Amino acid sequence: MPCPGIDGAFTAYVEAVLADSTDLFQGAYPAATPLDCENLALLREALRDDSARFFFEHFARRFWSEDPHARHTHRYIERHRSFALMMASVAHWNEDHRIRGLLELQDYRRMRPMVCTTNEGTAQRERQDRAAVRYLIAVLETTPLFISGSENATIHQNYLRTVVETLDLFTGQDHTRAQEDLLGLRRSDAALQRAVSDWRAWIDE
Repeated sequence: MPCPGIDGAFTAYVEAVLADSTDLFQGAYPAATPLDCENLALLREALRDDSARFFFEHFARRFWSEDPHARHTHRYIERHRSFALMMASVAHWNEDHRIRGLLELQDYRRMRPMVCTTNEGTAQRERQDRAAVRYLIAVLETTPLFISGSENATIHQNYLRTVVETLDLFTGQDHTRAQEDLLGLRRSDAALQRAVSDWRAWIDE
């Protein structure tokens, strides 16, 4: 669905950067959940900065051969603690980038007690927290919890575990014990629904 107040051309531009039109891994991993309207708005604001836009564009498939790990982009993210680009990484077509983006989000959240800011800055970070949680819930609701294969399946499970860990970190909850029911051999839709309910309750508190 179109996002109110966001030009469709901007949404198409973001999707073109984060998608892999060449299908490099031939469908080995499920497609990333697209950024929602809330995170697209945050990214649009961040990309008003020329440097942010330059490094964001280096997530694109055309730069894969020269820098598949987007080292310069991730260095920029870590140096500037760019929440919007972290979220863009989590929506990248490559699961390795998604995992790295999630780990950057975790570092960003852990640093919070050491950052001095204004009341306005605190409110902004709380809005970002909720934007991250809403998106990551959508990831779990739209991504298969299991894929076939060996190495690919292991990477995918690691990715989903990192999603759960990130949700718990941002919400101050602990679903570690439930992870076996969510992602292991005892996969259970009921366990996922209980966890999602807990995370949604945090958003609304």
